Amino acid sequence: MNTDLDVLVFATRLVDELGETAIRMSRVRLVELTAANHTRAAAFWREVMRTSERLLNERSGRRVASGLSSPAITAAQPSVAQSVAQSVAYVPRPIP
Repeated sequence: MNTDLDVLVFATRLVDELGETAIRMSRVRLVELTAANHTRAAAFWREVMRTSERLLNERSGRRVASGLSSPAITAAQPSVAQSVAQSVAYVPRPIP
């Protein structure tokens, strides 16, 4: 993987300060620069967006396999909602 150090530092800082909002902000900036025909700046923000997504995935513990789409990965994993519902199905409560 060949990530420019400036991109990595910038994306890391954005993710640290903004969390998941970093991806949205970098995408908006990318669209603005693409519309204004600033190709070098747009390329920088495109890499910032991709690096931010990768950093957030690594921090959340999710590893995205290359070649598999997000729905394919979700379909292959057991449902989180079902496992949570099973573990919370019975909650003992004190008798008043």
